[in-house]
Amino acid sequence: MKFTTIKTTALFILLIASTIVSCSSDDNESTPPCTETLWYQDLDLDGLGNPNVSISSCTQPNGYVANNTDTDDGVIFVSTTNYLSLALNNNWIYDVTTDDGTNPTTSSVDDITVDETSTINSNEYYGMTSSIGSTGTMSQLFDQNFFRVDNGISYMQGGFTLPLSNFGGTDLTINLDDAKLIDETASNGTVLTSLSDVTAQTIGGFDLDIAYTFKTVQRETLASHTVGTETYNGIIKSDIVLSIKVTTEVTIGIPIVVTILDTQDILTINNYYANNIGLVDSDTTFTYSLEDLSTFGITLPFPDTATIITAQEITAYTIN
Repeated sequence: MKFTTIKTTALFILLIASTIVSCSSDDNESTPPCTETLWYQDLDLDGLGNPNVSISSCTQPNGYVANNTDTDDGVIFVSTTNYLSLALNNNWIYDVTTDDGTNPTTSSVDDITVDETSTINSNEYYGMTSSIGSTGTMSQLFDQNFFRVDNGISYMQGGFTLPLSNFGGTDLTINLDDAKLIDETASNGTVLTSLSDVTAQTIGGFDLDIAYTFKTVQRETLASHTVGTETYNGIIKSDIVLSIKVTTEVTIGIPIVVTILDTQDILTINNYYANNIGLVDSDTTFTYSLEDLSTFGITLPFPDTATIITAQEITAYTIN
């Protein structure tokens, strides 16, 4: 009986094993072979692969991509240009004109000087001071912030003020923490920095929700650009754009949300920087157009539409 039990058990185990092997074999036969793909090395992790270094594999290996259009993969970019010349006592002088389409055009001469350094988050920044009475949009931005340049990228540290006090509200400061102003390696249209939020303000007796987006956008490079009678070579363009949407809640039987200002780019600053000089030309457009609010009986204490254009053009500079 003992021998028979062992033999029967062994036979049972052999039968189970045979069944398992048989099933495994059937599974292997039913699994189609994989289709191998060429993957290309992406050392600089920009999503573009080196056409000269590839691996054939069924699955994507780490550090490899399907794209093969990167001809300088792994090459470290070293900037040889300087579009925001930062050194103590560097100085720029601009003629600035502002036209609101209604009142006589106003003008100023803005004098900007690099006059301090400051260490922020272990990085060295330069600060600038603009002359009293400066009206250029970029003059004020230079005066209120700190700047640094690191291998072709210009950074801005500080804040950007949305002057809501001009409309009866409270000025809003958008915090800029190493916001990119220029990036030589970025292609035309690349958004360098984007900051969005919503703020609540009471203006003209209405509780307003103001959604905003501040962004900097890299633009194209130009061989030259003429300002006044002077032509400057080696130009790179970069924009600053502020868009907002304004809504409020009114009660007409029931509370409803009314759009006062649909999403618009209310501020656009087109900047031209010359190599080894800095900002040579800046065109600022502030514009908005309110929705038709007559149906809701809403009257706000400022015009339904407005456009203000400011031109800031370099006339002299000193670069150390």
